[in-house]
Order: sequence, then structure tokens, then C-alpha cells
Amino acid sequence: MSSLAKAAVIGVGTLGSCIAYEVACRGLVDELLLVDVVEELAEGQAADIEQALAFRNNTRVYSGGYDEALDSDLVVIAAGKARTPEMKSRLQLLEVNARIIKDVATRLKGARSDCVFITLTNPLDLINYLAWRTLGRDRRYVIGSSGQLDSARLRAVIAKWLSVPVLDVEAYVIGEHGDRQVPLFGRVRVRGVVKTFSEELQREIRAELRDYALEVVQKKGATVYAPAANTAEMVEAILKDWSKLCCCSLVLQGEYGLSDISIGVPAVLGRGGANIVEWNLTSEERDALHSGARELRAAWKQVEGNP
Repeated sequence: MSSLAKAAVIGVGTLGSCIAYEVACRGLVDELLLVDVVEELAEGQAADIEQALAFRNNTRVYSGGYDEALDSDLVVIAAGKARTPEMKSRLQLLEVNARIIKDVATRLKGARSDCVFITLTNPLDLINYLAWRTLGRDRRYVIGSSGQLDSARLRAVIAKWLSVPVLDVEAYVIGEHGDRQVPLFGRVRVRGVVKTFSEELQREIRAELRDYALEVVQKKGATVYAPAANTAEMVEAILKDWSKLCCCSLVLQGEYGLSDISIGVPAVLGRGGANIVEWNLTSEERDALHSGARELRAAWKQVEGNP
């Protein structure tokens, strides 16, 4: 992290403000700018978070406009409508959130060339692709916060099934951030040892993983702490140049046999953004990855049809 690191969070409702709080409490930046269409909300969130830091660190937290975000090292985009309990799929948010994010990304086009953008707005993969197209940036610098969250959920599910501490589990999810996500059972390690799963147990885990987020949304209205914490991990890895392996949504140009689409893949995160890692997949995993990509391409036609 540079001596004068700065980050901005665009959209500081429940999720965006929680991300801002995590980033501030970890002391990852010297300055943290909060931007929201509701200016008083941003002002209130900034004051509340800054007061929370009085016994922690000297991060300056303040509200402002898009022009003040242009010199940031990193920008988190959390604006948009959140998924609601009656929504069975994140794709139902596409039309409204595409308009919002296109406007947000247009306002951020003047940001410094090495600024890293992290998107969270659903449907994540399509929104990340739209943000990349609108920003006109190198694809390494526009990263969707999805696969890391899905991987965290998989680790939690596996830990429960195997009755082991979650920190003992290493597991990854790639693919679409939705029903067609692809858990990589062949890469699961427990205390560093390869773990095998029966076909029946894989089906059980997939089913639970698929409904994990919806269950939280139905019970409390939104998923907040998990996406916020996992996004903060990504922010920390980037600003501290950790070269950390994470799964995230990135625009592919030939990797995994896919192009011109954003979808969850493994990548190494650092100050240079995200560098994609190509793992060997089984035929079933590759087919599942491509199935999710086809679904995303079909949905993308809705975005292209709306100016």
C-alpha cells in the first residue's frame, strides 16, 4: 500500500456501507470516499464510520461526488437495486441495474489509468462486463466480487458436512454467480489433504450451496456481512500487493475456451489488478462453466437491446 492510498465506495446503502466499514476498520487506506445518489446518506455513513475509528486508526472517511473519486487507487461499485426475497434469480435485476451501472461507470471514466474497480451489483457477471465495456479499461482492472464469496460459502457448507473447522477447508467455486456456479470438488483440501466426495454427497452440497444466499435473503432481507468481508479481503490483497489467489468474475479473451464474457475464474490479485490462472478442469466442470456462459450471453442480449 502506498503512503497515501485512497479508495472510494460508490453506493453506500446496507452493503456498500458495510464494505466501507470493513475497509476503514482494517486501516487499508488513508482516505476513504463515500459516494451515493442520496447525499445525506453518504454524509451520515461517513460520519458514523469515522466515529467508529476513534480508537482504531486515522483513516479519513468523508462523502463527496464522482469527481473526487477519480484519483483513487481503488473504487468499489456497490450501487444498484439489491436482490429481494421474492426474486428467485439475480438475473431479474438486470434491466434496472444495467442502467444504474452504465451511468456510474460513465462518471468514472476519467479515473487514473491504474485504478482498480471492484463490482458487486447483481447480476454480477453481466454487470462487471458492462462496467468493463463502459469504463474502457484493461480487463485486469475491472473485477467482479463473486467467486470469492461463492468459495467462502462452499467452504462453510463443506465444513458443516464434514464437522471440521472452516479454516481447515480449502475449496473454490468458479463460473456464473448464480444457479450455474461450479464447485470444484477435485480441488477441495481439508488440513492440506485432498478430500474425495461421493456423487451423492456432491449433489447434496451443490443443492445446499445453490440455495445458501437465497435462504439468507428470505430470512433477513439481504446478504451483507459475507459479501462485505470477502470484498474487503480482495481490497486488502490488491492494495497490499499480496499476489493472492482468489476466484472472481473477469472478462475472458480465450481463457477456458471463452471470450467476450465476464465469469468467475481463479486469478492472482495485486496492485496490477487480476491476472487469470487457468486450471485443468474435468469435462463435467468445463461443460458446467460453458453452460453458465451461454446463459449469460443470452441475458446480455437484453442489455445490448437497451441503450
